[in-house]
Amino acid sequence: MNMKSRNKSLDRSTKLLAFVYSIFIVVPIYFILGNAYYLDYINSYVFVGALLVLMIIASIPLIIFRKDKFRSLIVNWVIALLTLFCGYEFLLIEFESNTYIAVVNREPEEIIQNSGIYILAIGLNHIYYVKEENIVKDTYEKEGIQIFDFHQITNRERYKSKTNEIKRFLGFSKEPFHIMGENVRGFIREDIVAINEFLNKENQSGDSAGLALGLSSMVHQGSLHNQIPIGVTGTLEPNGDVNQVGGIAGKMIISEQNGFPYIIVPDANRDEAETVKAEQKLAIEIVPVHHIDEAVRVIKELNDR
Repeated sequence: MNMKSRNKSLDRSTKLLAFVYSIFIVVPIYFILGNAYYLDYINSYVFVGALLVLMIIASIPLIIFRKDKFRSLIVNWVIALLTLFCGYEFLLIEFESNTYIAVVNREPEEIIQNSGIYILAIGLNHIYYVKEENIVKDTYEKEGIQIFDFHQITNRERYKSKTNEIKRFLGFSKEPFHIMGENVRGFIREDIVAINEFLNKENQSGDSAGLALGLSSMVHQGSLHNQIPIGVTGTLEPNGDVNQVGGIAGKMIISEQNGFPYIIVPDANRDEAETVKAEQKLAIEIVPVHHIDEAVRVIKELNDR
């Protein structure tokens, strides 16, 4: 090996070693700050601001060690890593103003008229900038809006929202509502105007309308007949499987208030639904299903009574 090759090899080793040293410097600091944020000890302004301050502080050794090639390389890697982490976490500031989420009443939707199949949904109202819980609750009470649940947003939830937004931006994930639309269209294999209009609505979230849309499409196609108002919630996979959903308590109360004698829920939500029924003293009958075929069979049996 000639002298030039040895020097080139040495340069690669030096750069790698400098990179390893920078990781041992930056990662523990990032880990400590990240955990402090995640556990609600600091807010996003402190978290991101600390990373920015560290970037500025790191530029001082760069001047001091400008004649020391190895140490300068370490400092450059430290600044580069801090910049990368700061850029990744900067989006958290956008979510800092979201202080509460209120789970509120939404009217059931009968997508196919006279189908008796009602989509059950709950409204998720994001509250911004307000710190006092009583102010928000009093406002909703004065406006006559029923609240099923109300809780303060944690940094853990903000971090999850930020991560999901980045993943969607990079194309690594999709909104649950969008996935539900693809599943429903894959199941019904027909363009139904009312269902397409529902799936094309803006500001929709969640995937719990899938089962109701699948059943509604069957009524529209004539393969299912129903004369009973039934509240329906549950995801729908392209093969007809029905999976767990959230907001069962609110959906059951909505069904009861609208006079539905039955509510179809995923079997995975059976225990939760039974608990809500007992605690709220509801009269509605719970129908748990694993697959849309089970829901169809039950609806036919109910109509034959």
